[in-house]
Amino acid sequence: MKNYIEKKEINDWLAKLDKALKEGTRSRGFVSSLKKYAALPRRERIAVNLRKLDKIAKDGEHLIVPGKVLGVGNVSKKFSISAIEYSGSAIEKLKKSGCNVISLDEALKAKDARIIV
Repeated sequence: MKNYIEKKEINDWLAKLDKALKEGTRSRGFVSSLKKYAALPRRERIAVNLRKLDKIAKDGEHLIVPGKVLGVGNVSKKFSISAIEYSGSAIEKLKKSGCNVISLDEALKAKDARIIV
């Protein structure tokens, strides 16, 4: 399993954001914020621990992380999450706790989605 994300995958993410902006799925400010964070170089990209997600998320909420989700901490709530990258332990803990790991398309369609930085 690779521990980095390919440039093509980032470009796909950015293309999906452009599509959402053209379709009017989300507001211009929401999408431009996501694009700003997603387009950062890998070393500057956001990294969020599960501990932080568990602290600020509500049950049933949709979260979008324009960076990497790390596996530090535990999750006690059930929420849906979309991110550019996940560590191996983060994926295991999210699935074990009953959280949904969803695509960016699904997260953008949710009206209650929040950006976590």
